[in-house]
Amino acid sequence: MSEAATTVVVPMPHMGVSVEEGTVIEWLVAVGDEVKAEQAICAIATDKVDTEIEAPADGVLAKILVEVDQNVAVGAPLAEMAVGADAAAVLEAAGDAGEGSLDAPPRGEDAASEEAGGALRQVSRDPSPASLPDSGGAGGGTNGGLADADAGLAARAAAGRDEFGRFDPKAAAAAVLSFLGSGPQAAAPASPLARRMAASHGIDLGAVQGSGRGGRIRKVDVERAIAGGVEFVRRGRTNSTEPAGAPGDAAELPAGYEGVPHEVVKTSRVRQLIAEHMVRSRQTAAHMTTEVDVDLLAVVHARTELNAARVPQGEAKLSYLPFIARAACVALGEHPRMNATFLGERTIHWQAVNLGVAVDTPEGLLVPVIKGCERMTASAIAAAIADLAERARTRKLTPDDLAGGTFTLSNPGSVGAVSAPAIINQPQVAILGVPTIQRRPWVVADEQGNEAIAIRTILRLAVTFDHRAVDGADATRFAVSVKDHLEGWSPEAYT
Repeated sequence: MSEAATTVVVPMPHMGVSVEEGTVIEWLVAVGDEVKAEQAICAIATDKVDTEIEAPADGVLAKILVEVDQNVAVGAPLAEMAVGADAAAVLEAAGDAGEGSLDAPPRGEDAASEEAGGALRQVSRDPSPASLPDSGGAGGGTNGGLADADAGLAARAAAGRDEFGRFDPKAAAAAVLSFLGSGPQAAAPASPLARRMAASHGIDLGAVQGSGRGGRIRKVDVERAIAGGVEFVRRGRTNSTEPAGAPGDAAELPAGYEGVPHEVVKTSRVRQLIAEHMVRSRQTAAHMTTEVDVDLLAVVHARTELNAARVPQGEAKLSYLPFIARAACVALGEHPRMNATFLGERTIHWQAVNLGVAVDTPEGLLVPVIKGCERMTASAIAAAIADLAERARTRKLTPDDLAGGTFTLSNPGSVGAVSAPAIINQPQVAILGVPTIQRRPWVVADEQGNEAIAIRTILRLAVTFDHRAVDGADATRFAVSVKDHLEGWSPEAYT
């Protein structure tokens, strides 16, 4: 690119208040590719979510500044683009440089090596270098050098040598083309992000139709396959003849377990982040839990009436969760110490309830946030929970969807838990655990005070709190407040 060329820097964008950096996991275009404004050019992973970065303008990708698997801080440059008339000049220059590069006469060992790299770059342009299997080594980065290729690709490229052992660029290119056009990879050229998603869901990439250049499989294709239910092979059930628990991995086993049949499964990045967050929370906060039993009779009646009106209109039935969330929001307004962040010498009392709702996904637990939940009715909360849960399970959440939570609701009762103490979601000071709702014998009293045994719908709520910031009495008062709002449910006030 000429010195007078006009460039636009593509920065690492702001991705939520708690996100300070990300990791480049895939470049979707190569240097020299023409891109359009708002076209995805790379994928970034943060401790919250994976997302794609879009081009800020029409132009040509001129330089990649952050390679795959490298970290980048928020605001730091990711790449440079040539725009306007200079973009056309870059395209023309790239075309001139590419013509005849494979047919040029050798100019010595160094020149031959350079041309070999050029040949490999030509091969890797479609699909892009990021689509080469397990690419991203320290050598060539996204320019498609030998150091970026996996062992199979490198072996085939190395085979492209002349009789004196020197690189023959034409033979090297032919070897790489042969590799990309044959074998299992030919059936499913895919981006690294697509491969990771397919592996985590047990998807056979050979059954996925790619929408990228040359049939390359991208993230959206795997998402479509997951939703559509293509034929798949479960993770861990591969064609390898080496049995699980082979001697090669014995060194990784705990002492005394060498003879126990087993399967080694790589821990996903999301699971590693969850583990780190949970340990950090336990090491940071002084966890305590207080519980209360709630008679849901009033909520049962209100829910039954609401659903009787919703179903004929084609609306989804309401579960109990939005009623519990609504009662919690009202109680948080009465007990602001529970809607806070403790910072040692000071405490921040949040003026809005941004309710995090834990969602169980195939990749692990995510906690999307309903902003301004204190202003919402139970029906509106139900719609927000359904939307966030669906987008969490289909990997459609944005970083902002996961940022800014002030209080969290965890619902292990959805999978049958009868008790629900939880780990606090930092930097919050409390979390409300909702176990399964049970029909139980219950002592009831009439207006005259006469007691009897009845069968009631009972919920045992668990409030886990940070004892550094909140006393047990205050946390219990909050729990009782949630109980009172549920037992005295007023459709006019809460629905």
